[in-house]
Amino acid sequence: MKLVDAFYQGDTKLAGEIRQRVSKWGATVEDRARLRMSIEDDQDQDQAEETAGTGPTTDLDEELYRLLSE
Repeated sequence: MKLVDAFYQGDTKLAGEIRQRVSKWGATVEDRARLRMSIEDDQDQDQAEETAGTGPTTDLDEELYRLLSE
């Protein structure tokens, strides 16, 4: 990312722009609250998978293929 590279080379004027862009991805607790994002606990996710009847996929390529094939 060119902005981050320029920031680390000393152009601190870019800090605000980087902060705004990162906030759109939910970087802080406040950003996630504003975006209405929630983080699920691994235990909750495991229980949801058990109730859905599907086990966790161990191969990410198979999962990606399944998602793209739908």
